[in-house]
Amino acid sequence: MVGRVVEALVVEIAEGRLREGASMPAVRTQAVEAGCSAGTVVRAYGRLESLGLLVRRDRSRARVVVGARVRARMLLGAPRPVRLSGSDDPALDLVLRAVGQEVAADSGPRGSVTGLNRLARGEADVALVHLLDVASGTYNDPFVRRLLGDEPVALVHLCRREQGLVLPRGNPRAIASVRDLDGLRLAWRSPGTATRLLLERLLSEAEIEVDPARGSIVDSHRGVAVAVAAGAVDAGVAVRAAAAALDLDFVPLVVEPFELAVAEQGGVQQDEARAGARLAIRHAGAVGMVVEAQLHPRARPAARPRR
Repeated sequence: MVGRVVEALVVEIAEGRLREGASMPAVRTQAVEAGCSAGTVVRAYGRLESLGLLVRRDRSRARVVVGARVRARMLLGAPRPVRLSGSDDPALDLVLRAVGQEVAADSGPRGSVTGLNRLARGEADVALVHLLDVASGTYNDPFVRRLLGDEPVALVHLCRREQGLVLPRGNPRAIASVRDLDGLRLAWRSPGTATRLLLERLLSEAEIEVDPARGSIVDSHRGVAVAVAAGAVDAGVAVRAAAAALDLDFVPLVVEPFELAVAEQGGVQQDEARAGARLAIRHAGAVGMVVEAQLHPRARPAARPRR
């Protein structure tokens, strides 16, 4: 009976009905649903924990761990999808829907630094990054080396995209640059995102206090646009596509490379991860991203730091 309960729950996790990070049903609730005893469920949860799918706080409470869906699919014999982490993009969401189960997007916090950290821990196969190292004027390579050390990593150039100020329709405050943001309520991305680092740097250069408490924290580029459109904030920094989707004004600030960091670790070979990159590139063109990589992108090794 324990095996039957375990198998049923593995299927639920693999198909996403039990979501990563979510609490498992209470033992008695699950026992009623499965038509078994509470003790059977406790033993089933213990077995799922040993398989790396759950973490238990005590005998009766458990939650699904991040990465459990991929592990569950592997246990069921399904081909493992490429695990994607890092930065977000409105067009990327369309890409991910188009490729279906072949690429699994990170269900946790997004952001370039977060993605590289997950890559370093073996929790992701590829990470989307757009991080400027101000000291060298170089994008991505210095951060890859800082966070992954000597791990073999390749950077695949996907596209260039424009980031700028997202403003209410008609730009009623006549905002023309970052210097006009002093005293305004801003949309802030979470720490660990390249867009948050960009906004902090631009405000500092304009000698404006960096004060996230005076605005709102949002979780994506689209979240920035939604906050501006709703009047919750006066402005924010996001990609042009986010502003266009809600018919908001946009003042361009920077054009940056959007790249895939691909690591060979955790048993995943680079050619498998690059296959995921090719899928993303193929579908990205269909949704209007400015794709510059080829269907067979030539990856460059991330530059090693000078000693």
